Amino acid sequence: MKKRTPVSAFLVLLLINVFGLTEEEQVVILSSGDSYARYRVSVPPDPIHESQISESRQKAWTKVLEQCAPINTHRPLSESCESALAEYFPAEPVWDNKMYYYDKLRGLQVMYRFASGLTYDRDRADDLPYSPVDFLDDYPVWRDIFDGNIKHRIETFLEVIDDPTCRDLISRKSVGIQEHLASQCAANELYKYAAYLDACSTAMDRLKILNDEDFESLPWNDEYNPPSKYDISLQFIKREIESADDRTIAKRRMQKGYLLAYWIVQQCESHGYVLIPGLTVWHWRSPSRTQTADQSLLDWDHSWSWSDKKLLGQTYQNTLTIAAKSGHEWAIRTYDLQNKSGDAFRAELRHRYPILVHRWLGRNTGKTEFHRQHRAKAYLLLKEKAGEAIAQLEYDSVDLATEIQYIVDGGELSYPALWDKLPKENTQ
Repeated sequence: MKKRTPVSAFLVLLLINVFGLTEEEQVVILSSGDSYARYRVSVPPDPIHESQISESRQKAWTKVLEQCAPINTHRPLSESCESALAEYFPAEPVWDNKMYYYDKLRGLQVMYRFASGLTYDRDRADDLPYSPVDFLDDYPVWRDIFDGNIKHRIETFLEVIDDPTCRDLISRKSVGIQEHLASQCAANELYKYAAYLDACSTAMDRLKILNDEDFESLPWNDEYNPPSKYDISLQFIKREIESADDRTIAKRRMQKGYLLAYWIVQQCESHGYVLIPGLTVWHWRSPSRTQTADQSLLDWDHSWSWSDKKLLGQTYQNTLTIAAKSGHEWAIRTYDLQNKSGDAFRAELRHRYPILVHRWLGRNTGKTEFHRQHRAKAYLLLKEKAGEAIAQLEYDSVDLATEIQYIVDGGELSYPALWDKLPKENTQ
């Protein structure tokens, strides 16, 4: 008999546990798999702190749960549930969009955008997750994106993308932030169109993945009603996350993420989208190139090819770049600063958005002194702007005590060459 690896043995135990044993037996069996499972479970805090959620929003979410839970992924949501979603989601932040689900090989994992295996520089959310800090100032909510003006916004997008001055902002050679072009390049409308592209494509993918049923490795009682990935994720959360608080956060994320995707898909289905004319993609497996030289309205569906997704990703990123370089603050705060957007743009951000830049340069994946010093600087700036309580939500001042003292004593920070100084024309 072939010997099972510890991880595969744990998975067998977990699946038997979920679908066939008593509560007491489940606990006993799962305890033998803890060493192989719990190290893979990470439940970061919500990006929006509870102090930033109004009582009316809490009541609206309670109503959603009353009308929608438990969620049955095998059939459409009820009319009363959809009505509750229509009341709740328009006022929710666009940036609160990370979600975690159960992957049978890796445990509870973040669900990336375009989670079907293709990755793009969509926006900054995966490299610099949104935190309570991002909701101190004005931020976009879903009613800004789904506001009844999508058809007109698409027409505006095509006009802007046909303007050589605006299209030149995509180039890495373009200069820094050009606020005088905000009106000509319709920066506000382009940000909203980019957010629309991202929201619809992500929701389509997310809903498809969560609704998928597992016919291969799971035992189930009803062969005509096998569990979906959403169902399996909830069982994993219930059995494998030890902390009650973390279980609550993870379950709420699963519920909210699924319902948000469902609601967004409904908003997108009656609208199409267009791509930037003339884009080209190439893949080593496909020697032919795919071009979009027309301005045809495309339908949202679940069957994008690799080139479709690549073209959509390029359109999203270039649209967001024009909005950001035209000075639109939501676009700048959404932007992935690792993109090759030009030295002048990044250098100017250092002077205009110091907190954002220090958070970027010190993001928590970096463990060097360079990263820690930038985290310390971000902490001090946040403390000065919003108080110690908010700053502590993102940074541990005790852990950064040495770096904080270095900065307080006048120590200088180093910067990557591309961020080092403003070009002469921007220092006048």
